[in-house]
Amino acid sequence: MTFASPTPDCLLAHQPIIEDALRSSLELPTDPGLPLYRMMRYQLGWVDQTGEPRQAEHFRLLGALCMEAAATAGDETDSCAEAAAAVELLGESVRTHEDMQTATQHRAGQDAAWWVWGPAQAINVGDGLHALARLTLFHMRNADTAPASALAAIAELDAAALGYYEGQHLDLQLQERVDVTLQQYMRMARGKHGALMGGAVALGACAAGADSNAIEAWREAGVRLGTGALIASEVRAIWGGDADVGRALNKSKLYPVAAALEMGTLAQKRQLGGYYFKRVMEPDDLIGIRGILEDVGARGKAEEAIAEARRSALESLTQASVAHDALERWATIADAIGAV
Repeated sequence: MTFASPTPDCLLAHQPIIEDALRSSLELPTDPGLPLYRMMRYQLGWVDQTGEPRQAEHFRLLGALCMEAAATAGDETDSCAEAAAAVELLGESVRTHEDMQTATQHRAGQDAAWWVWGPAQAINVGDGLHALARLTLFHMRNADTAPASALAAIAELDAAALGYYEGQHLDLQLQERVDVTLQQYMRMARGKHGALMGGAVALGACAAGADSNAIEAWREAGVRLGTGALIASEVRAIWGGDADVGRALNKSKLYPVAAALEMGTLAQKRQLGGYYFKRVMEPDDLIGIRGILEDVGARGKAEEAIAEARRSALESLTQASVAHDALERWATIADAIGAV
């Protein structure tokens, strides 16, 4: 994910630790030289298709949110690095699968894994990354409570994965419909992007030893942040020429589109339906869609939803007893994630 505003320093500070932990995770298999793991390294952006090192900067958002939650919840060391690596591996796992499901040929400046090696091997890559994520959690450094912490962390990780796939199921269903409501959209968004961010911060709180009530509050805060981030990315895709413009043309019902389908006149809904019932949508279609959305006021509705997601996320953090100075730091994070 890219930010429309400067990335908060607190998230940038975690990047070297996360990257080291990710590289350690790829050393866990008994045969790390197997070509499967070269494919995983490719998905992580470290090598090209032949296995040669690739020079590129990587920003690991989920891992950074995990570590920042851990630091806020009381862990001031890098002992939660494995948890951060695990949630990043999960994120790459679901992206590998989603690229196939949506026929996305390029992501993050390189060809998608399925486009390079075919769907069958890409399934192995995605499933393997999820398995590595779980194994990584068994190597968390908190030796005193390792068994209980590892089991709780794995439960958080798998719950996030399941929530994502529930949301992805709904997203694919909504692609084929034009009778979409904002309630249906929000259920999809909370389950998809929300589940990943919710899982990331809950995993950080869990690894830091927070109690169950605090972890639940952290999870809900992350879900709300993730939902706002998704809506913001969709606004950018429609109006800002965001790199994720492909999602605006694969018939996904983005928040502004769902708003227009709920708020628009019958004539406006029919106009939108004309675009979304096409066999293949073209870039020029976005111009017409944008005009309808602007007439309905869908962008303003989306920006209201982003603001509400930010407000409610910070409210959840207060329920997790986050201190005032830390809450201000998370407000900055929320502003960056929700910027359009």
